[in-house]
Amino acid sequence: MDPTGVRSNYGRSMAVAFGWYATVVAALAVGTLSVPSAPQDDCTAMFSCLSPLEKLLLVGLFGGAPVLVGLLIVTAAVTALLVRRISSVVLSGTLSAVVSGVACALVAGVYLGRS
Repeated sequence: MDPTGVRSNYGRSMAVAFGWYATVVAALAVGTLSVPSAPQDDCTAMFSCLSPLEKLLLVGLFGGAPVLVGLLIVTAAVTALLVRRISSVVLSGTLSAVVSGVACALVAGVYLGRS
C-alpha cells in the first residue's frame, strides 16, 4: 500500500468511472429495446430483418466496443492525473469519465467533420 493512498484511490476512482460507463450503456440498451419496431415487409436487404436486440448487439460490437476501449484508455490516463490532486474518489472518477466523454466527442466531431 502506498503511504499516500494514491494507488487505492486510483482503483476506486476507475471503478466509479466504470460505473458511469455501465450506467450509460444500460440506459442506451433500455432505450433501444423499449421502442417498438414497425413491421417490415421486405427482408431482401442485408440486416434488414434484425430484431432490436440483434441490431443493438451488432452496433455495440462494431461501433461501441472500439469507442469504449478508447474511453477506458483515456479514463485511465486522466484518472492517474486527477487522483493525485483530488482526494475524493467519487469526484475524481466522475471527472475522469466526463473528461473522457468530452475527448471522445471531440474526436468523433473531427472524424465526422472530415468525411
